[in-house]
Amino acid sequence: MREIIAPCPPNRTAIVRAGPVAYAAVDPRPLILHISGDYPDPIRNRTTQAVKNFIDLLDNCDHIIISLKRCANPTRTYLHRCPAASGQTLYALGYWALPGGVFHRDAMGRIEARIASILSTLGVRPTLVMAHKLAIEGVVAYGLWKRFGYPYVCSIRGEVEDKFFRMKPELRGLYGTVAAHADALFLVSAWFKRRLTERYPIDETRFHLLPNFCATSLIPVAAERTRHAFVTVLDLNMYRRKGFHHLIRALALARRTLPDLRLDVIGWSGSKADAQIRRLIMRAGVSSAVRFLGVLDHRGVLEAIPRYAALVLPARNETFGMVYVEALLTATPILYTADSGIDGYLDGIDAGVRVRAGDITAIATGLLELARRGDNYRKHLSEQRAVIEARFSPDIYLAEFRNVLAGIRHRDDYPEGK
Repeated sequence: MREIIAPCPPNRTAIVRAGPVAYAAVDPRPLILHISGDYPDPIRNRTTQAVKNFIDLLDNCDHIIISLKRCANPTRTYLHRCPAASGQTLYALGYWALPGGVFHRDAMGRIEARIASILSTLGVRPTLVMAHKLAIEGVVAYGLWKRFGYPYVCSIRGEVEDKFFRMKPELRGLYGTVAAHADALFLVSAWFKRRLTERYPIDETRFHLLPNFCATSLIPVAAERTRHAFVTVLDLNMYRRKGFHHLIRALALARRTLPDLRLDVIGWSGSKADAQIRRLIMRAGVSSAVRFLGVLDHRGVLEAIPRYAALVLPARNETFGMVYVEALLTATPILYTADSGIDGYLDGIDAGVRVRAGDITAIATGLLELARRGDNYRKHLSEQRAVIEARFSPDIYLAEFRNVLAGIRHRDDYPEGK
């Protein structure tokens, strides 16, 4: 393993003594250890900004971030200290694990040991550990709790949690134990709460919503729209999970009623996925109705969305999907999936059409609905702009997280200093 360990985290003063180096806080700011497989460190491949956005907004805290990346080859593992913002210490940790969650406990145990070594070298004790998924990082946090007594909380990100719950049923008892000992469960995927409460006796008060945050200040003024044109935004390498194959078949069905319906696609793909998608579109008979716009930067995506009748993305087991929120803030209605994505955050908002994953007829009917009643949806969304902004504003969710943190620090059994 290639390893670089930093000498001192930010905002901590070193105390030199015989033996290991310890650190004393120069102020009472809590120190949060984040364990995440979705943090955009400079070593790993492309990933979402969601976890970074949350950490950057969580001020009045110091952060140690362990950014995980599974390595298929055990000789390619790594540990690097990476540049980070003030108040943050970032480590990129490439760990070896077999695919499909084989020997999952063992792999998580190795990560736990590496993190314990990092903390020992730094001489710090985190105030709180935040595992940014329950079934993976949560197992590591639970191990640190057993070893050191560090309090921990878990984010619930439905796509990965669902995969592990389905593919590794023998570990469901472990997941329940991880959830039982977490001080709080933060639902990025509000729709996954039912899955947890049906299986485990979790007190409702331990659940908190925590949507992925997007920069609402970047949202442009709505542009002139094309009434019968839709847009979808996705990584085409994951087109099946994103429901793109269902969307194409539904588009062909809907065009029997409205022949001028068309779809523009924003996103990236590899050669294998690209060939599969082209064949799919040709078989559906909609080659002339689908246009690929390629990769656009974030600003380009935001400027493009309001030109369309709707954003259509019937993804299956989507964790959250910030693009849905960005569309709604441009008064663009959405076609989205029940028990996926932002489902559970839209109560009281006439956001668009909600469909069941894989229901071709329902998706086709939804496309026709959005084409015919798009003006009504846009009017409602424009009127509800303040409600939508408040629903997805970071302020209320960050305040709730800070309240949880304060409650942990002030309880009688808080283990700091043990």
